Amino acid sequence: MRVGSIEKPSLVVSPVADFTSVYRDWFTPVVTWLRALGTPTSEIEDVAQETFLVVRRKLAAFDGRNLPGWLYKIAAQTASDQRRRAWFRRLVFRAPESELAQVPTTAPDPLRSCEIADAQQELRRLLGELKEQQRVVFWLFEIEGYSTSEIAGVVGASETAVSMRIHYARKELHRRIEQQRRKERS
Repeated sequence: MRVGSIEKPSLVVSPVADFTSVYRDWFTPVVTWLRALGTPTSEIEDVAQETFLVVRRKLAAFDGRNLPGWLYKIAAQTASDQRRRAWFRRLVFRAPESELAQVPTTAPDPLRSCEIADAQQELRRLLGELKEQQRVVFWLFEIEGYSTSEIAGVVGASETAVSMRIHYARKELHRRIEQQRRKERS
């Protein structure tokens, strides 16, 4: 199944074969989930690697049911651990959250690149204000192109719950965008 240029493995999974095949088939979806969970772009691959270190350690004990859901839970916990460690590092070292955001762009049109970067940053900020359950399903559905049934299998919720979370995320984003526009006009 393809969405854009990302190939997603089938969500119907036979009993887990070996770590290499799980890593090969699921690395890209795990990166997608981490992005949806709000992991900073500069840290996504590192957090994905940490996720698969946990997967490798726990794979022998996995019962083979709902591999996507199991991987998602590990990725979510790893992302949470990363946020906690980042908070502590910023507190102790006073390091900026993302040094890469300060690197000048080499794009041919700096003004347009800046506008796009500002819009993306604003979207990430608005998404970051949503409840995690809403943010994750919204990102997977609207940005990554997952279907509601695929998302339901990953996050361990019913399709109805996923649809409701998407609905409320859209509604909340719309409310926040309108609120921001009113502020800017004032």
